[in-house]
Amino acid sequence: MESEVDVTLKKRHTLTDKDINERAFKMACQRNELHAHLDKLLLGVLLESFIQRPISQDEKNQVDQV
Repeated sequence: MESEVDVTLKKRHTLTDKDINERAFKMACQRNELHAHLDKLLLGVLLESFIQRPISQDEKNQVDQV
């Protein structure tokens, strides 16, 4: 069963199944690269905010108790 996207692309561009599969694969790869990049950025932002945030005395005591 074809998705609406496949049907629309075929009608608009008269793409073959091979073309559609290639485009879908490229889009999936780009999405994965974007997610990997965003994960790195998010980790950097979280680490930077953790380093820059002053630690309260209560938090220090909690760490000492562990």
